[in-house]
Amino acid sequence: MRFRTKTDSFLGFLAAGLSSLSGKSLDKPTADDLRRADFCTSTQRLGVRFNEKIRDVFRFKWLRKR
Repeated sequence: MRFRTKTDSFLGFLAAGLSSLSGKSLDKPTADDLRRADFCTSTQRLGVRFNEKIRDVFRFKWLRKR
């Protein structure tokens, strides 16, 4: 069993080395990519509805963050 784990580890190391040599590098994200990945903070767009009681509880925290 011990020999098999060493063999598996070696084969994994070898596969990782070969894939890093032949792989292409990823492009860095642009400003447009980041803008598309950004979450909108509107609760109405997310489909979440708050009644006035919940709004009164959290309103102070929302105003303080801004």
